[in-house]
Amino acid sequence: MEYIFFDIECANCFHGRGKICSFGYVITDEQFNIISKNDILMNPHSRFHLCGHGNHPGITLGYDEKTFNKSPDFPKHYKKIKELLTKPDRLVFGFSVMSDAGYIKSECERFHRELFDYSFIDIQRIYTDYKGLDNTPSLIKCAHEYGVDDTQDVHRSDDDSYFTMRVLKGLCEETGLSATELIEKYPHCKCWCKGGELGSEFLKYKELLKAQKLTKMEKLTGSPRANWVHSSEKNAEELSTYIKRVFVTRSSPSPLCGKKVCISSLYEEYHFNEMMNIISLLASIGAKYTRHAYSCDYFVEHSIVDKHGKEYCCYRREKAQLINDTEREITFIPLDTLLCLLNTDEKNISALDRSKLTPTRRGTNKPFFRKQKITNV
Repeated sequence: MEYIFFDIECANCFHGRGKICSFGYVITDEQFNIISKNDILMNPHSRFHLCGHGNHPGITLGYDEKTFNKSPDFPKHYKKIKELLTKPDRLVFGFSVMSDAGYIKSECERFHRELFDYSFIDIQRIYTDYKGLDNTPSLIKCAHEYGVDDTQDVHRSDDDSYFTMRVLKGLCEETGLSATELIEKYPHCKCWCKGGELGSEFLKYKELLKAQKLTKMEKLTGSPRANWVHSSEKNAEELSTYIKRVFVTRSSPSPLCGKKVCISSLYEEYHFNEMMNIISLLASIGAKYTRHAYSCDYFVEHSIVDKHGKEYCCYRREKAQLINDTEREITFIPLDTLLCLLNTDEKNISALDRSKLTPTRRGTNKPFFRKQKITNV
């Protein structure tokens, strides 16, 4: 069996779509003896943007732009790349390889080439799971651990492929396991491209954890997922718009009249229908709802406690308490007290009838026209 290690460099990744300028690879036997090493250069048909952003520094490629631009483009190399990654009796490896596979996918789409099926292994995931790390390390950091003295001051795809091979070789020597045994022991490293879609065991695992968390929160809150504020963009947008536009009565005998009320995020996030009704009732008695705990007069507390007795933290509650301790007094009340002041209860506010909500301010649904200054020419 052969092993192929590959890496890709891109001219840019605008809009999350990599414009490939090099495809490097190293092919070895099962003892990591190098059979071939090559760097396939190609014209990206796009401008180079390598300066980086945020916490990600820019990179320097191993060739100048003219060299790339004089090279054949991706369609000319498509058949070769496909053969390299789909040859029978060959295992495909990469480091943080889902990104590289994504670049191949986007280039196939850009140049109207069929995206072929293949499987590949992410060595970064093997290393992370083996070491029990939460954060994924860089390729060169892992390679240094296993005896590589080179740097990545200049990026070449074939060199990075070689570094990737050295990491796997080091892992095999350190654990006493073969490459195939490592794959089976740390199955989250398995990735694939099938039917035009990318997937991995690690992504499936994360989706499972997310589903379990959502199910857990449904049980803890007693509220179905469809009633969560951010369960859909529609819910989030409607609530946000209603908070801004609801018509607040100016006079009312209620002690809440003229006050700003903020409700714990632990309640708001999981009770869309109830929040719409509460905001409507508050407006009808002259109170304004705010999501900013630092500006409220009343803070409505709500707690969520798991089966182990652990209480979830509310960032709004912490902010309100800080303001209360250092700047001005804020009145803290439980949700039941608020509902009592609104002459309602949890049962009555759970059903949403938009026709009974306090209306929004007049003219707020009209488009905004900016007056243009007229000057003499």
